[in-house]
Amino acid sequence: MNETEPHDADDRRALRQLQGQVEFVSMTAELLTAARSHVRILAQAADLGYLAHGEVIEALRALIRRSRRTRIELLLPPEVARDERGRALWDLAQRLTSFISVHRLADEDAQQPEAWLTADGRGYLYRAQAERLRGEGSLLAPARVRDLDERFAALWQHGAPDPDMRRLHV
Repeated sequence: MNETEPHDADDRRALRQLQGQVEFVSMTAELLTAARSHVRILAQAADLGYLAHGEVIEALRALIRRSRRTRIELLLPPEVARDERGRALWDLAQRLTSFISVHRLADEDAQQPEAWLTADGRGYLYRAQAERLRGEGSLLAPARVRDLDERFAALWQHGAPDPDMRRLHV
């Protein structure tokens, strides 16, 4: 590999500082493209702009097509699940319920200010403040991802399936 090769081990471990929708769309698509099977997303209202972006939706679809074992867990504050900015994401989740599970945060966790996405125990995207689209990410940071996944699992257990995301069978 030469020095300009974008995905050597050092580049994948590099902590990237992210700001704005363009950088978040790019990093999210990159994480989803590298993912093999398991993605966890704790989203806030500010995340809907990039999570429902066409490039991210297509990366989610491609991930699902790559493996029948794909599992995407989406955890949301109650008011975010109805936000129209996420329409493309909600439509995908309703159509692919065997791959995408949506839970709402429990009332006691609903004011959670952070947001993050983890992929396969390797890569992550993290924001500390709910209202600002500023954060960090890495394609290869298993220790940080382990911490975020443990926190996600605890929040997931306290939450409940989102009734608005159920597929209607008539």
